[in-house]
Amino acid sequence: MNNYITHYRPLFLSGLMLLTSCASMPDDKQPESKKPLSILQDIQRTLDEAGDGSIQPVKSEALPDSVSQVLLPPVNINLPVKNAEKIEARFDISVDQSEARAFFLSLVEGTPYNMVVHQDVKGRITLDLKNVTITEAMEVAHDVYGYEYERTKTGFIVRSNQLQSKIFKVDYLNVSRAGQSETRVSSGQLTKSTKSTSSTSDNSTTENQSRTTMAASQIKTESSSDFWMEIKNSIEAIIGKDVEGKSIVVSPQSGLVIVRALPSELRKVAQYLGSAEDVMQRQVILEAKIIEVELSDGYRQGINWASLSDSGKVLAGQTGGGTLLTEGVSEIGGNTGVLNPGGFTQINSTATSAFGGMFTLAVNTGNFRAFFELLETQGNLQVLSSPRVSTVNNQKAVIKVGSDEFFVTEISSTTVTGTSTATTPQITLTPFFSGIALDVTPQISENGDVILHIHPSISEVVDQKKTITVADQVQELPLAFSSVRESDSVVRAKNGQIIVIGGLMKNKLVQKETATPFLSEIPFLGYLFKHTSDVQVKSELVILLRPIVVDTDDDWSMSIRGSSDQVKQIYHDYDK
Repeated sequence: MNNYITHYRPLFLSGLMLLTSCASMPDDKQPESKKPLSILQDIQRTLDEAGDGSIQPVKSEALPDSVSQVLLPPVNINLPVKNAEKIEARFDISVDQSEARAFFLSLVEGTPYNMVVHQDVKGRITLDLKNVTITEAMEVAHDVYGYEYERTKTGFIVRSNQLQSKIFKVDYLNVSRAGQSETRVSSGQLTKSTKSTSSTSDNSTTENQSRTTMAASQIKTESSSDFWMEIKNSIEAIIGKDVEGKSIVVSPQSGLVIVRALPSELRKVAQYLGSAEDVMQRQVILEAKIIEVELSDGYRQGINWASLSDSGKVLAGQTGGGTLLTEGVSEIGGNTGVLNPGGFTQINSTATSAFGGMFTLAVNTGNFRAFFELLETQGNLQVLSSPRVSTVNNQKAVIKVGSDEFFVTEISSTTVTGTSTATTPQITLTPFFSGIALDVTPQISENGDVILHIHPSISEVVDQKKTITVADQVQELPLAFSSVRESDSVVRAKNGQIIVIGGLMKNKLVQKETATPFLSEIPFLGYLFKHTSDVQVKSELVILLRPIVVDTDDDWSMSIRGSSDQVKQIYHDYDK
């Protein structure tokens, strides 16, 4: 049947084009049989006839010129003429012990360029160049003999090698930032008491106590930035410090740097400031998804990451891991290789150092939605947080969503004895954060690779009553019970790759109720028609992070449109 329809396809296309050309005629000149409704009927009739074989095949004829012009309009190629650069003339240069002033002036003879040479420019030049432009010849003279020049709109200016002052504009904030990130596993506290006696009329004795927290394992990351002081120190290293006649003035408030130095040194300062500003202004958009997967019965050991590669949608490589109770990183911390089992294909340039009972993956996939669909096959998925932030190179970004609750951590009393005894209690309150915190510091390379220091933390704080016995007295104290899941790792990924941090598992007891509708709501008798059970539920926390390097101003709008399209796709999927 398909071969039969293909055999009559030229006849059907020719009839469709002829009917379309007839439909473009004015209404006053169209026959009644070619009205729009009649045209649709003709098209349907042609399709029916082609399907039942009542039309015999004919040879396709050449289309009319009017139809061909509509289907294949002429191609107009407009070449940019105004922005085309003028091609500089090239020539050969051969001089031997020529005076510098005469050499520079002779370069522009017969050309539309002008040449201005300072009166203090002296010396002799020997060059033998083939097929070069004036600009290339000036650059060679600068590199070999040190003659400083400047390209202007009308030509060139050759300056003398004397001290000059130049103002540089640097766009940066007038701030000094410092950040600290710490992950610590403590094993308790040690209390040390010291006594001191002072000889007074009442021979008083004072006892001091100091507490020291014992850390079983700890990672502490610190960062500080004083951009303007670094700029000043770097420029001093280029032009020299405490050299007579040379000076540097840095104005962070106005964003100006004034340097007085030799022309060759001023050129190096300009190159340095340009490179520093380019590196500092590199920007990255960080999209994070913090999700919790309530594992199904078949995945009680955790998410089977190896099975995700069977779909062919995920390309991943293992980038490290660690254990919670060992000192420092684990044996595979910082290693790169194939994640076994599963046959993952290694991604180029994946590296990390790891801490805690977790691991890190670099994943090549289209978007977060595709990765969610893969995780949903192993349990119920819940998105805890979906932060999105933009930050510049080497600047820490912190996202915090939650609340601080105050708990009593210390109680003491002061007794004053006089005509009457008064006891004043002293209560110490300490805030405990409950929620999600994400600490990210990016470093963007020139080719778009991103090195990230990632420190996510999810904490839950609840009240817990503790009963203790002191001096044969039973006391019940309300304390804070904190459950924390956090990791600290350094990973490297390419622009747009998704970083996956997993292995943070948790057990919780959930009370589930099974009841008969209506009957279970009867007072007193309703308990006969419902059943309550405690179920042990295991969940795994997965953190997805995707860095997007901002190269142009359009990347922001493109990223926003991409997120909007993903939201529309989600609504479309649920409407089906």
